[in-house]
Amino acid sequence: MNKPDKEEQILLLLKASRPVYISGEELSKKFKVTRSAIWKHIQALRAQGYEIESQTNSGYKLLSIPDKVLAAEIRYGLETKYIGRELYCFNEAGSTNETALKLAESSVSEGTVVIAEKQTAGKGRLGRKWSSPAGAGLWFSVILKPRISPQHSAKLTFISGLAVLDAIKTITGLKAGLKWPNDILLNGKKVCGILTEIKAGPDVVNYQVLGIGVNIDFKGKDFPAALRGTATSLAEEAKKEVPRLKLLKEILKNIETGYELFKVKGFAPFLLRWKEHSVTLNKKVKVAGLLESFEGLALDIDEDCALILQLPSGEKKRVLSGDVS
Repeated sequence: MNKPDKEEQILLLLKASRPVYISGEELSKKFKVTRSAIWKHIQALRAQGYEIESQTNSGYKLLSIPDKVLAAEIRYGLETKYIGRELYCFNEAGSTNETALKLAESSVSEGTVVIAEKQTAGKGRLGRKWSSPAGAGLWFSVILKPRISPQHSAKLTFISGLAVLDAIKTITGLKAGLKWPNDILLNGKKVCGILTEIKAGPDVVNYQVLGIGVNIDFKGKDFPAALRGTATSLAEEAKKEVPRLKLLKEILKNIETGYELFKVKGFAPFLLRWKEHSVTLNKKVKVAGLLESFEGLALDIDEDCALILQLPSGEKKRVLSGDVS
């Protein structure tokens, strides 16, 4: 899936020749196939949603590109060396994380991305469902193979959160905030969640899957009833259309840049920035875990991404996971 197939190569030529026609004969010679074979490839591209005009004695001209998570469109203009270079794109998937976890057991390369137009079994933290209808957002997972101990895996969640936050600012101009441990908020409402899953031995992570869901084109009524008032989308906050693929490419670029910097500089620079954008610190919060809950003042986040709470008794409590409200 790394190498562009024939259809993608034809598509690149159609893009390069716009707004001029490119003849079937020229395409036939270029790819050393019959004009009938070229026609079949053009039909396959049309089936994916590309609007391609054909005219006798002139050839083919690309008129419009579908707003879909297609491999050819993700790779086109992607500014990364390895993240997103191997792609698994689906019209529909149960969960991109589940698919990525299975792929990670095979020989896929680091940086492989699994993305779907729609998830039928999208999942959030603590077994929650993640609403991910077709065309309404970005639902994707990135496979990394960091040489770190399992206790440091949360750091990549934080780095990914910053990558999304920066991409949102670049593409939309909106200033988002980070809610411990893995949410991105706009005006106090959730716009993105990150679910990290790993396979690890006692000392080292074998692979880590970063599952990222960004609400882009939801309207208030589109959200499940339970989420109205607590969730939002980029289009709703920006009051304009937000280009999904442009945002995706920016996120992937930022993840790769952050991941490479992490290998060289460690986590300290990211933790400092994360705290600067935190909407959790210096607030009275309730942290609900699977087994127990705590209330207190959110004082700090330590180098292992744990939240430091000051309880009403004055005692300081180190919390590694939970839901903050």
